[in-house]
Amino acid sequence: MPERKQSTTNFKSAEELFYNPVEGGKPDMIVDGLIPTGLTIIAGAPKSCKSWLMLRLALSVSLGEPFLGHDVKKCDVAYYALEDTDARLKSRLLDIGTAPPPGLIYATSVKDPGNDFISDLEKCLDSNPGVGLVIVDTLQKIRTSDPTSNANQYACEYEELARLKEIADHRRIAIVFVHHTRKKHDSKDGNNDVLGSSAVTGTADMILILRKNRGGTAGTLSVSGRDAPDIELVMQWQHPEWQVIEEKSEEDIARENVPEIVYSVVDFLMAEGGFTGTMSALLEEIGLPHVKPHVLSRALSKFHDEVLLPLGITYDSARVSSDRNYVFTVSEESVSDADEQSCPAAFPNSGNNDDAHDAYDASLL
Repeated sequence: MPERKQSTTNFKSAEELFYNPVEGGKPDMIVDGLIPTGLTIIAGAPKSCKSWLMLRLALSVSLGEPFLGHDVKKCDVAYYALEDTDARLKSRLLDIGTAPPPGLIYATSVKDPGNDFISDLEKCLDSNPGVGLVIVDTLQKIRTSDPTSNANQYACEYEELARLKEIADHRRIAIVFVHHTRKKHDSKDGNNDVLGSSAVTGTADMILILRKNRGGTAGTLSVSGRDAPDIELVMQWQHPEWQVIEEKSEEDIARENVPEIVYSVVDFLMAEGGFTGTMSALLEEIGLPHVKPHVLSRALSKFHDEVLLPLGITYDSARVSSDRNYVFTVSEESVSDADEQSCPAAFPNSGNNDDAHDAYDASLL
């Protein structure tokens, strides 16, 4: 009988994993809800004040002060300000007006960034064991591969970032890279705005995308990751710092992504208690005859579980001749609840916004 070959992979018991504690299970949060231990990418267009934001991050964490309204875990910080000079950094510090503590160290250059950054970082961490946050501004300055070469971009970027993530995970520290966004914004998935292959976003534990109105002061910081709910900070640039105006939860963001035609239908159904007829007839009833029937049917299908079902609204359809007939029903409990509170308060996005309808129409074509 031939001898069985032993696997070289170190398999473990899932049962033991379930019943026993795991050391270092959940990542620590260096900035609550924003920056965990591991790898974080913050991306933004040029002139979006990313470097100002990173200096404030370095100061806040090293001083143990809140960052953008979020609590921090105080620790030493190593700040690789590779696009700055001593003079520029000092000017920014004086503008901010906060004296940095001894635990905030910085460098404006690395001897051999392409080939020796990993070694330099390891030496830095060995020499400064209190460092719990490393900021690298920017990712491009320490890359080992040429993004314009014909080599496999995904493989090169994944290898570079995976090595750095391994350091962050092993030492249980946070490494934050500043990166750039693409010129063209992806309205369906903001993470696609990050420059480079999907390896950049795929390796990161947290992705922060900073957007600033060109020539203006309004901006947003979109946050998504593996170990924290998605949020969006609505901000205002007031030199020398970003000020948070509003924080939107994951539920707020999801609600804003629902097209207003869906809320218009919800308002109508809650008021009428149901509807039977074609999509064209429904559009006539809600006062939106210019919207194409297939656009509304797709929108209702897409957001059925997220919007309609929680409100007790269900529907069925069947083909009748050359058209499709729909039967919408609303639970009695939902109707009575709607009678007790005004629909506009329950559905703040409702209303006839032709631009929103046209934009959603175009996205489906």
